Amino acid sequence: MTTFDMSPRESAAGRMREAVRRVAVEVFDASVVEVPIPGFTVFTDRRLDDPLAGVRSALFLRNVAEGQLHEHARAARAAGRTWDEIGAALALPPSEYRPRAEVAFGWLVEGREPEPDSAELPPFRTPSAHWRCGACEQQITDRGPFESHPADNETGHATGCTRHHADVAAWRERTGWDD
Repeated sequence: MTTFDMSPRESAAGRMREAVRRVAVEVFDASVVEVPIPGFTVFTDRRLDDPLAGVRSALFLRNVAEGQLHEHARAARAAGRTWDEIGAALALPPSEYRPRAEVAFGWLVEGREPEPDSAELPPFRTPSAHWRCGACEQQITDRGPFESHPADNETGHATGCTRHHADVAAWRERTGWDD
């Protein structure tokens, strides 16, 4: 029998993913469905029938967790911990421009998200999301809703993809343009 060794963090992350599903079902009226995993005949994956319920559930849990973050930071201060120690617990790196304590206070009290030092900025990249199209089952690169034409926002659809063709047809109707 094969066992999978998981770290406590990996195990906790799995429980959090299950909590998102559970809240989506209990609070946002979703159902869990079994869907086949591409390339396998026996294995299935558990997913929500309405992914937007998962979005609502994850946002709800994030907001609850953020409230807990603030509550525990106040408790840490009450217990004599410094803002620098709280910053270290938040995994904020020391900065040459602002002390970690100030960054932690700015984030948790003033609501300012920590900004990376200019030396830590990632190289230029085009942000994108990747997902599998439910219609053509191809891996899609999604660059966001920034361009007018659907083909300028998403690439990877199969030639006969009904979803992509419907998006293009809706674009034509909306704009009055023809490709």
